[in-house]
Parts: sequence; structure tokens; C-alpha cells
Amino acid sequence: MLGDCTHANKCLTCPMWLTSTDDLPALKSFYDRALRLKQQATTCDNQMVVEQQDRIIPTLVLRIKSLQDTPMDGSLCVDEALAQFRTDLTEAECGLEEAQAAGLVLAARHLERTIKEMKMHVAALEVPDDRPHEE
Repeated sequence: MLGDCTHANKCLTCPMWLTSTDDLPALKSFYDRALRLKQQATTCDNQMVVEQQDRIIPTLVLRIKSLQDTPMDGSLCVDEALAQFRTDLTEAECGLEEAQAAGLVLAARHLERTIKEMKMHVAALEVPDDRPHEE
């Protein structure tokens, strides 16, 4: 939608990516693979892959849960996801302050990226649905 994207797992991390219950089997398979990859990367001490999976796995969990638990109008699940992102964002911001105060530069950078991603998720969920509805 926004043009070419060079990021790994570009659809998964894109706030414009739409899924339906038809995607559940593929999402669950992707989730299982991500868990296995994280476990292998942890065993091999590949921190970059572990961090990538740490960003991907929660997104998959949220996407799968929202598709499994979505009421007919979808509103409750979006509200729950938004509330969870806001809670996680507050915790990450507190953690960032603590990391900065302790001089933990790498942890602070990681938290800054995480906070940025969470803010994007919150912004995407807060966008009002302006599409015309069929009656």
C-alpha cells in the first residue's frame, strides 16, 4: 500500500496489513516457526535473531488472539488490544527512564525502538474506520 518495503517480515510489522480468520492456519504456523527460530537463536547466542523474534512473536500472538476472539463487530477486541498496547507502552517508557538513569545505553536504545513500534501500533488501532458500511 505504501510502496516497496525492504524490511524482513514487512507485512507482519505493517499497520496497514489486514488479516481475516482465513489466515489463522498460516499465522499459527508462522508463530510456531518464530518460536522455534527464537529457541535455536538463543541456543546459538544469536542476539539479533532473538530480538527480531521478540518483536515478531507478540505481534503474531495479538493478531491470532484478535482473530480467534473477535466479536461480530470486532470492537471489543480492538479496544482490548489498544488497552494492552497502552499498558505495555507505559511500562516500556518507565523502563527506558530506568535504563537511561543507570547508563544502560544498549537497553535504552532497544526500549526506544520498542516504544516507537508500540506507538505505531497504538496509532494504527486508534485510526477511526471511515470506510462506508454496507447496510
